This record gives sequence, C-alpha cells and structure tokens, in this order.
Amino acid sequence: MSISNIYNNGEYIDHNPSLHQEDSLYKMRYIQSFLEAIPWPSGPIRVLDVGGGAGIIGLFICEWFLERGLSIDFWAIDLSESMLSIQRSNNPHITQARLGDLEQLNGNSFDLALVIDVIEHVPEHHEFAEKLNNLTKYIIYNIPTEKNLLDIFRNFYMGGRYFPLQTKSLGHIHFFYSTTAKKFVRSHHELLRASFSHYAAHLLATDHPTYQAQRQHKFRLMELQFSAWIRRYMPFISPWLVQGSLFILAQRGQSS
Repeated sequence: MSISNIYNNGEYIDHNPSLHQEDSLYKMRYIQSFLEAIPWPSGPIRVLDVGGGAGIIGLFICEWFLERGLSIDFWAIDLSESMLSIQRSNNPHITQARLGDLEQLNGNSFDLALVIDVIEHVPEHHEFAEKLNNLTKYIIYNIPTEKNLLDIFRNFYMGGRYFPLQTKSLGHIHFFYSTTAKKFVRSHHELLRASFSHYAAHLLATDHPTYQAQRQHKFRLMELQFSAWIRRYMPFISPWLVQGSLFILAQRGQSS
C-alpha cells in the first residue's frame, strides 16, 4: 500500500480520529509569533494550507488576519476528500478547496503556505519543497523531531519497531533530527526563524482523553515530566534529548 493511500482510504482518520485538534491552539501560539514577524501587504492575503488536518489551525489563522482588519483569500489542498470536507466544515473562511497535489496550483501564487506536520509524510519531499518555493513567498513548517535520545532509546527497547509503527499509524516516512530539519528547509528556502516546541509540557497540561491516558502510565508520566524539565532548563540541548517539533518560518529562496 502506498503512503498516500492511508489518507485516501480513511486509514489515517481511523488511527487518528481527533485529527490532532487537541493540539491546534498549542501550535497556533508558535505560528502567531511568526505571523507577527512578517510585514503583510495591505491587500488581501493569499494563504495556502497544505494537508490542513481538521482545519482548526487554518480557522485560527483566518481569524488572526480578520481581527487585524486584513482580508484573506484562504485555499486548502489535500489528498483526501474526507479531510477537505472536515476542513470546510470547521473553517467557513476557506475560499478554495483543491483535491490533489501541488500540481493543481500551477499558475497561482500565495503570500504564505502552511506546512504543519506535513513534510514527514511526503515521499518526494525535496521536490515538494521546490514546488512550494515557486508558489509562495513565506512558508511556516512544523516538523516533528523524532530522532532524539528518548525516541532512539524507545526504538532500541522495542526491538526496532518504534519508527515502523510511526509509519503505520501516522504515515511518517521521514524522521528528522532538529539539525536535519533545519538543513532540509535551508536546502530549499531562506530560514528566518526556528523554535523548538514545549511538547511535553503541552501533554502534561492538556485534558484530552488521549493525553490523560498517557499520564496514567507511571513511566510515561515520568518521561513527560523529565522532558518538560529538560526543555525548560536546558533549551539548547533539549532537541537532541526529548520529543518535540521545530516550528520554522522560511522565505522563498533561490531554486536549488
């Protein structure tokens, strides 16, 4: 089965029924700091949301622009019609919804593309990034950094099954260190800002049933508490040690 099929056949939704809506506000806090750093034009802002999940982050971003008196032309593109239907239901500000890949957008241009938890799913991720570079001026990525000490140890403890299980349940086919995530972005765009997330603190503070269940396991709770402490007091080395992701603001660069 090809990776894209897990989105087309509903398998991804079966494995992730919430579509990670519980993480939307947490992610928006990082994205908002990037939005505030960009000198936006006065006219309509054209935004492209690539693989936008439940569409809640897209809704927050539309509201952010509208609250500042800026009009927005918001496009969503996804491989799954079911996903697009959910996004349209959750975000009434979507003006265009396209089914398919970035080839559907040839001839269009955008001020901003959102690539939130997407690049780790894309088989030809370098070609994908080059296409983005031709479509938009700014790009906001969120890239899970799943190559860290705790996850590498977890993979060893599980007899090498941890990363394959991530592929099966989440569709991740690329696994990044924080350094390789930045290297990937720099190879296609100009990296402007990067921020490593407080992921463990989010899991400890959020009342979603999935996270409550995780905290019921003593060793998982200890891991989250340790990870939150590392992220707070040792921020410079935390990407090497604990689970998280990199939020990255990039600008169109020279084509490679």
